[in-house]
Amino acid sequence: MSEATELTTEKGTVSLNIENKTRDKGALKIFALRVSQLFAWISGSAVMAMMLLIVINGIKRSFSTPILGTTEIVGWLAAISVSFALGYTQIHRGHVEIDLLVVKFPEVVQKGLRIVIAFVSLGFFSIVGWQLFQYAITLSGNQNVSQTLGIIYYPFVFLSALGFLVFVIVLLTDLIAEIKGGKTHGSN
Repeated sequence: MSEATELTTEKGTVSLNIENKTRDKGALKIFALRVSQLFAWISGSAVMAMMLLIVINGIKRSFSTPILGTTEIVGWLAAISVSFALGYTQIHRGHVEIDLLVVKFPEVVQKGLRIVIAFVSLGFFSIVGWQLFQYAITLSGNQNVSQTLGIIYYPFVFLSALGFLVFVIVLLTDLIAEIKGGKTHGSN
């Protein structure tokens, strides 16, 4: 459903057609967008926490001993920040795309390539996410702990897998949109 709005000025009347932006979006696409935005916020917070920890550790090292386990904590935060940012980056076309040759192909060939790339990406990152979940389950069964702090770290692996799951959902919405001929999020 679209609305028509009419504005009257001194020079005449201007009509604006304002479309309901959520009309064309399916539930899966809206879900992917909302979760990706939340995960991007968490990812940014993890980057800020890493920065603060590294700076505080550097300052503290000048005066006394460094913060114990800084390397471990920064590693966990980095894994979360990267995996949680994947979906949002895909939505906003932030991934690297080299299309020097592809843009010279006819539109039909370009569309076919985008579908193939989206399908291959969906398969590959589904496997990556699934293997991360499997690895986290193995770690939870073994009760592995980090070397310095002695913290059980399988929850961080689960969180990374969750980030890849959201990325896969975004890739799926891109594939569906590309097949239907609509606008895709990402660089595929």
